[in-house]
Amino acid sequence: MPSRVDHVADVNGEELYRLWQLYRFPDFVKQADEVQTFRPGRLAVTAYADPVRQQFPCHSAAATWLSALYFTEKQAEFHPKDQARILHRLDHYVGYWRIQGDVAQLRAKHASYQQQRDAALPDSAYAWVGADPRTGRKERHWRLTSAPEVKAAAEYLETHRDRFPFRDRHAMARRILEKAGRYGAALPNREFLEKQAGLGVGDPARVAATLRDRARLAKDAGLCGHLVKLAETVETQPRQALHPSMLAELTAIVDEADHRLGLHGHYSAGVPRPEDVIFAATLTKAASDLAEHCALTSGKVYKKADFSRLELGAVESLFGTDFAQQVRRGPGGVDAEKMAELVATLPLPDAELFDRLMADCGLHPQLAKAASARRGFSEADWAAMAQTYTPAR
Repeated sequence: MPSRVDHVADVNGEELYRLWQLYRFPDFVKQADEVQTFRPGRLAVTAYADPVRQQFPCHSAAATWLSALYFTEKQAEFHPKDQARILHRLDHYVGYWRIQGDVAQLRAKHASYQQQRDAALPDSAYAWVGADPRTGRKERHWRLTSAPEVKAAAEYLETHRDRFPFRDRHAMARRILEKAGRYGAALPNREFLEKQAGLGVGDPARVAATLRDRARLAKDAGLCGHLVKLAETVETQPRQALHPSMLAELTAIVDEADHRLGLHGHYSAGVPRPEDVIFAATLTKAASDLAEHCALTSGKVYKKADFSRLELGAVESLFGTDFAQQVRRGPGGVDAEKMAELVATLPLPDAELFDRLMADCGLHPQLAKAASARRGFSEADWAAMAQTYTPAR
């Protein structure tokens, strides 16, 4: 949420002085009562162009012009939906005070300044960079210079993803995620973006099945043979299939095939999008699950929350009083987080003993034969994880 950015909040006048040097202030603004304009006191909520945050007061012609100026300069800090709402109310007051010409001049001046600023930005500051198919000239769209702009670009990409081939979505998603990290933008559709950016892994068996399904639909013998060959490669060389660059290229190939097969834009549960199969287990999903799980040296992976269901007495009888006191919570409960910290360090014999305790209590591991979380995921672990996220067919 943006901070207060109007002329009333500009208490020390630094922003006002900067804007004074850039824009020509109308006489009715220069001659306006300073107290009434900059320190109006309590106003009705309806007097603001942004009544939600009580910003951009429009109680006079001078205040409305200044609010229009500050908003025009600061609008990038707002989500596009908020921008539209505030602009609509501003225009209402601009019309009410009959200052349309003065506001139009400042907006034209701002557009000129913005054009100069945009020209100085690198290509990496835009979500999409490409050539106009008609003129061949380079074009850049969806600026990424603030958190709201990043969120807006992310929403646009998800809403209109079928307008872009996967190769473009891939590049756009990577730029958006990089800028989201830089500006601290919270992205509600992060899992979607990670699939477009190729930050995930799929189950090789399901990927191969998807390729074979497409091959059956292909009437062109060349396309059919190519897809079958790719499926065989995934089946016989899964190590290569799990490589990120291979997965991204494979997704682009299937996406291009879908255009030829008429599937693009007509996906369903039976005919899923290629990225939803090839990148089924995203890194965010994997990291989230990793934070909620605990891997033992025995290769078993448990939900941390399940540790709180153990009886402290049973833990003490197997691992001693000192161990039990370290994981104790309340009169006789077990602290799941503390237990996770300790059992992850147990040597193999003790880890196997803990496995038996969990089994006796009816608590079963989420994964078996997985590497310790401290050593990271192997390719086999990624495959097991991908299978975990594979929906029933």
